[in-house]
Amino acid sequence: MATLVATPIDFRERFRRLVGEWKQQSRYLSNTAQMAMLKPYQRIIGMGYEAVPLILEELQRDPDQWFWALEAITEQDPVPSEAKGKVSLMAQAWVKWGQQRGLLPS
Repeated sequence: MATLVATPIDFRERFRRLVGEWKQQSRYLSNTAQMAMLKPYQRIIGMGYEAVPLILEELQRDPDQWFWALEAITEQDPVPSEAKGKVSLMAQAWVKWGQQRGLLPS
């Protein structure tokens, strides 16, 4: 039985495709839980820790509701309580977290 191994390019392309699908499907949703339950978002979570740098890059480029995925994959929450609910501040906290761990350039 052959084992399928995704190349880094395939992995990034799959991530980009899923992001596009998720953004299209979540366009009219305001409920974060509903957004996170969409299949493309769940598939991104299923990509595991390797997807974290890509999610952080996406968050840096376009702050959006990636926090559920990041918490699910990393089991971390670097967002201070005073920033909860403020997407731009939450994004900044996650980007800083990623930079401190070498997942994003500083």
